[in-house]
Parts: sequence; C-alpha cells; structure tokens
Amino acid sequence: MRTSLRNRLLVTFLVLVIIVGAGTLFAIERTLANDLVASLDYRMTKQGQAVASWLTTAGHPDRLAPRLADVTRTHITIIGADGLIQGDSHEKSVIGRPIGDAYEVARARRGEIGRAIRQLRDDEPPQYLVAVPADLNRVIRLAVPLGDVLETRARMRYRLVVGAGFGFLGCLLLSWIFIRAITRPLQSMTRTAEKLAEGDYDIPPPADAGGELGVLSRAMSRMAGEVKARVAELTEQRDLLSVVFGGLVEGVVVIDRTGTVALANDAAKPLLTEEGTVPAAIRPLVERALDGEQADRELELEGRHVRASARPLGDPGAILVLYDVTRMRALESVRREFLSNAAHELRTPVTSISGYAETLLGGPVDPETSREFLQTIHRNAERIAGLVNDLLVLDNLGGRAAVVGDRAPMPLQQICNDAARTARGVTPTALITVDVAPELRVLGTRDGLDHVIQNLIDNAIKYGNETPVGVGATRSGNHVRVAIADRGPGIPKGQEERIFERFYRIDSGRSRDRGGSGLGLAIVKSQIEAMGGRVWVEHAEPGARFIVELDVAP
Repeated sequence: MRTSLRNRLLVTFLVLVIIVGAGTLFAIERTLANDLVASLDYRMTKQGQAVASWLTTAGHPDRLAPRLADVTRTHITIIGADGLIQGDSHEKSVIGRPIGDAYEVARARRGEIGRAIRQLRDDEPPQYLVAVPADLNRVIRLAVPLGDVLETRARMRYRLVVGAGFGFLGCLLLSWIFIRAITRPLQSMTRTAEKLAEGDYDIPPPADAGGELGVLSRAMSRMAGEVKARVAELTEQRDLLSVVFGGLVEGVVVIDRTGTVALANDAAKPLLTEEGTVPAAIRPLVERALDGEQADRELELEGRHVRASARPLGDPGAILVLYDVTRMRALESVRREFLSNAAHELRTPVTSISGYAETLLGGPVDPETSREFLQTIHRNAERIAGLVNDLLVLDNLGGRAAVVGDRAPMPLQQICNDAARTARGVTPTALITVDVAPELRVLGTRDGLDHVIQNLIDNAIKYGNETPVGVGATRSGNHVRVAIADRGPGIPKGQEERIFERFYRIDSGRSRDRGGSGLGLAIVKSQIEAMGGRVWVEHAEPGARFIVELDVAP
C-alpha cells in the first residue's frame, strides 16, 4: 500500500521508456537498413555504369563479364538488344539463351535503372539485382546475394538491442533513484495520514524534503499536533460529561424534533418502554416542551412514582428529567405508619400512667390502693422503657452493613444451650430440645447471636402455648441453617413477611394479650442481616419454624 505510488510511477515510466525506446529502435533499424540497401544500390549502380562504359570500347562480352565480376565482386550478366545473354560471370552455359521475363531488364531497356529482389536459380538464395542500360540497346545486370545484406542488418540489429538493453537498465536505475526521492515525503505523509485516521497522533518528524512536498509534510505534522491537542481536549470534556451524565440519580432523556429518544442515561432507561421510547403518559409533556413550553407533572409508571419535568432545548429538541420518587413516597408511608404505630403503642401505657397519677394527686388514697396504682404506673413505665430500648436497638442496627466486617467464628451449640437455659429460668415448665453439633461454628457477633436465638426461643414458648420447642442446626454448603420450631397455632398464611415489620402483630388478639411491642422480630431480622445472614419463617403443621441462615466459619 505504501509503495503503490512508487510502483505505479516506476511502471508508468518504464512503459513510456519501452514504448519510446522500441519506436526509436525500430525507426533507427529501418533507417539504417534502408541506408545500407541504398548504399549497396548506389555502389552497384555505379559499377553497372562502369561496366557499360567498358563495353563501349571493348568487345567479347563473354570474356569481359568474369573479369569485371572479380573486380566488382558481383554476378554480372550482359543482355543483348535481342534479349539473348551475351555474357555471364558465373555460368557460361546460359550464353546465347534468352533472358526471359525480367522486370529489372525491362526497366533498363526503357532507359531507367531497374531493381529487383528474387532468386535466379532454385538452389541460390535471393539476389539483389540492379540493371543499367548500355550502348547498342544492351543491358548490364549486376546481382549480389541478399544474405550478405541480411547478415549485416542482423549484426546491426543485435548491436542496437544490446545498446538499448544497457540503456534500459540505466534508465531503470536512474528512474528508481529519482522516483524514490520524489515519493519518500509522499510515503511519510501517507503513513502520517493513516495514523491520524487510526487515532494515533504521535507521528514522527516530517521528512526532510524541499519544495512544495517539504512544505506539505511540515504542514501535516503541525496539523497532527493541533488535532491531537483538540481531540484530547474534546475527549476530556466528553468523558467528564459522560461521567456526570451517567452518574446522575435523576433520569435524563434528550428527545429530538421527531420525538425520538436521542440520548438517555442509565437512570432513565428503566423508566422508558421496552422499545426505548417515551411512555405514553409522558408524551404530552414532551410535545409541550417541543413547542417551547415548560411542563411538570407527577405520575405513576409501572408501579413507580415519577415526577417528570420537560424543558425545551431549541433546535436539538427537548430534555426530559425523570425523578423516581417511589422510595421517597415509600419512606413517607413508612414514616407515617411508624409514627402511627409508635403513638398507638405509647398511648395505652401513657394513658394508664396519666390516669393513675391524676387519681393519686386528686386526694387521699388508702395505702393498699396507692401501692396498686404505683405498681401499675411502674409496670407501664417499664413497658415504655422497653419500647424505647427496642427502638434504640433498631436505630443502631439500621443500615450498618459495616457490622458484617466485625464477625468472628462463634460456637453455635454453646449459644443455643445458653439461650435454652435462660428461657428455662424464666419459664421452668418450658420443654426445649437442643440438637446442634458441637463442631458447627458460624460467623457472627456474640451479642447479636445471643439476642437472636434468645428472642426466637422466647417467642416460640410465648406464642406456641408452651408446646415443646425444638432447636436444631444443619450445614448446607457454605451456610448453616438454625431452625427454632414450636407446635402452636403457627403463622397465618400471607403474613410470613409482614411479621418482620416494625410494630406489626397478628390481629388475632393473642399477640396483644401477651404484651410485646411488635419490634422483636424486626430486631431479629436487622441483627441477622447485620451479620450477613437472613431469616424467614416456614409452616410446620402444626406450629411455625423460624430459619436463621449464617455463613460457616473457616
């Protein structure tokens, strides 16, 4: 590719040299050949005329012909006016015979110089014949073998071809040097252009060439430097815009004048249709923006709450910004529910404390009644303290994934046995069976595991109507699953996930009769997730089975 120009120039130059050289050689060869024949013709004509002069003063043509042939080195034939051969330098037997139909002889009888090329005998090569008129209407014909002329022409042609060959080689060498000197800067500029097209702007210095090619080479080198600087600047700006555009939390969509999405960041793609177009609910906003108006609206797209804001961009089209406020709305709903549940949980003990306190402050009360009122106030104050403590625990656990980094290998059997002994101390009639292999160790924190296992065993005793409680553990790959099961009424279907929500309690009267803040299982779930595990509930028929999955310790 890089030498194609050089090759084309060289081939073109050589073709021209060959055409011109071949034409010149042909013309020279033809000219020299014609000159050779003309020289031969001139010599033979003069010799014929000299022989004709000899015949004027001499007789006996038959004896004169051989002697003159030796002098002229030709074949001499003397034809009389009657057309009979009077003398022949090579064959005496033809003397007295008619010459026959000879074109050159006929022309000589008309007073002209006759010329012809033909064979005189079948066993002889072609002869070059010249016939001149003589006195007494006689004709002198001289003949020379044409082979001598052809051999001379062949030697001349060979010398011309050899000379042309050496000249061609010289032209080839000189043309190669000349064309290489011309095409070197062009090749350098070609390589520079190829690198620029490939995005490589680190080009070598320009070729040291003079004239217009040198100016062009240096200009291209400067242009490459300018292009490199501009491309680097544009690339930096593009990368910065791409990072900013892609990192936006809001979905940003650029729409052209035809309503087609020209550009969209990652945050906007989930809010578009499967075909990558703007949803139908947002199109009126886009049309208003394309007409030069600003439009804002909050709507629901496939279960998501989205606030859309469309702004005109002029000729490019319009820009649409999509704010996904689903999480914000969900957090607002959770906040309202949390405040409602917290107020509901606090209302009863606060009302009780307030009522009994007002009674005590309203007038004298007997000691027994006063003691009973104070115990009720104390019990409800402890209930409020427990609720506040649970809320503080949830606040400390919420969103703290770094707790997973503090995990350490923990003996699972010892933790389960300690929790079972604590539960028996509170409820001596509880039937608790622990079936955990002593070699099982999990990754977690001691306080977190104690709280989780203890809470689940206490719940199994409390809500399982003091039925037998089983604690077991099995290994599954890189995880250990701890199961706490009871034989109570179990969890109603459809509420397996909700029981882990804050303040949620099953509406059967049983949960509220047994007290509790509704935060125990929420704390369990937060504790387990903080240790890198998960928890769920299964139906045991009868009863319920809570499964805690943790990572196996190395």
